[in-house]
Amino acid sequence: MSSGRNIFEHLGQGFTLLAFGRDEAASAFARAAQSLGVPLAVVRDSYRDERADYAARLVLVRPDQFVAWTGDDAPGDVVAVLRKVTGTAEGGGRAATTS
Repeated sequence: MSSGRNIFEHLGQGFTLLAFGRDEAASAFARAAQSLGVPLAVVRDSYRDERADYAARLVLVRPDQFVAWTGDDAPGDVVAVLRKVTGTAEGGGRAATTS
C-alpha cells in the first residue's frame, strides 16, 4: 500500500473492497453493502507502484481472505454481486467466486 502497510493489515472480519483509483465504484459498493447489511470495509489507494501489479482496480475480498470478485469498474448490478458472494442471491445455492 502507498502507506507502507501490508495489504493484510487492512483486511477485517467482514468483506473488504480494495479500490485502486476507483472512488466512484467504491462508493457504489459501499452503498450496496449498507443497503444489504453486508459488513464492508473500503480501502482506497492509488493505482501506482506495486498496486499496479494487481490484475484489477477493484478487488473484493471475503472475510476468509479469498478474492470473491475483481474488476476494473463497478458491475452494472453491485447488489447482485454482493448477494452472490454472500450466498444470498435469489434462487438459493452457494456463493461462487466470480471474476
